[in-house]
Amino acid sequence: MHISFVAGHRVSVVAKLFAAFAVALALTGTATAQMWKPSRPVAFISPSSPAGSLDLTARLIQKIWDDTRAIGVPVVVINKPGAGNGIAWSYLNDRSDGHAVSIGTTNLVSNPVTGAHGIGHRDVTPLALMFDDYFVLVVRADSPLKSMADVRARLRADAGTVSLGFGPGIGAGSHTASAVAWKAMGIDVRKARFVPYKSAPDAITAMLAGEIDMVSGTAANMPPFIAANRVRALAVIGPQRLSGALANVPTMKEQGFDAEFTNWRGVIGPKDMRREQTAFWESALSGVNESGAWQKELARNFWRANFMTGARLRDFLDREAVRFRALLTELGLSK
Repeated sequence: MHISFVAGHRVSVVAKLFAAFAVALALTGTATAQMWKPSRPVAFISPSSPAGSLDLTARLIQKIWDDTRAIGVPVVVINKPGAGNGIAWSYLNDRSDGHAVSIGTTNLVSNPVTGAHGIGHRDVTPLALMFDDYFVLVVRADSPLKSMADVRARLRADAGTVSLGFGPGIGAGSHTASAVAWKAMGIDVRKARFVPYKSAPDAITAMLAGEIDMVSGTAANMPPFIAANRVRALAVIGPQRLSGALANVPTMKEQGFDAEFTNWRGVIGPKDMRREQTAFWESALSGVNESGAWQKELARNFWRANFMTGARLRDFLDREAVRFRALLTELGLSK
């Protein structure tokens, strides 16, 4: 009995030591995760040309971080347009030490379907979804196309007679939204004359120069051109009218065409980003989302708040990948 007691006592002591050691390791790991922060300038990679809506998003977030000193080091926006955002994301994945982030778009789920680029949502680290936004179809102010009924009449005569530009590349939300609109008008999307550019402003410049007839771009791109009477907005490809300078622009549905498309935008890190780095950036982006400055930008740019991180965001992207594969296959845009 005595020997049994001593042995049991020794086992109990050893077990307590192991438990204490395990707790110490866990606390050390937690402290390490909480302590990580960038130690040198951070690259914020924009997948579009300067002045594009993706570039705008990156620079607005950068400004809030700089104004609040939330990151502790400079954040520098770098533009890497092309290949359906794939050039930017390849550049991102070459910088896997936590000191680079990028804008994530619907191309994360469309590229694998269209073949625009090989990087999809599981090839990066999703950090946060920031907002939803919508696309607007515009023409030059002097265009004979004054409504979507006019556009449909031209397209029905010959689907290739109306050229439509968009950015930043094949499979972008602006491309998919346009295809949704064309299909709703009864047009064979495979015969459409869609022209990709590196950004919506590039496409608008081409339209104003007479190279193309129409542009599909995010709502945030349009007010300056409308105010200057250089373009005329024909339709919003969304569930309802927008506000402010776009309040008078009817939706596709108001014009008799059942077309609706919601775009989304977020921030991503490189594949296999360490847990403590992911936690830092999620926290930094949560701070942006909660700031008064960001709320003002959401309203100014016709964006709808839809903040999401972690497992909820990963599940959302998995569902979007399924949805986009079905949609793009139906539209004839799959590779």
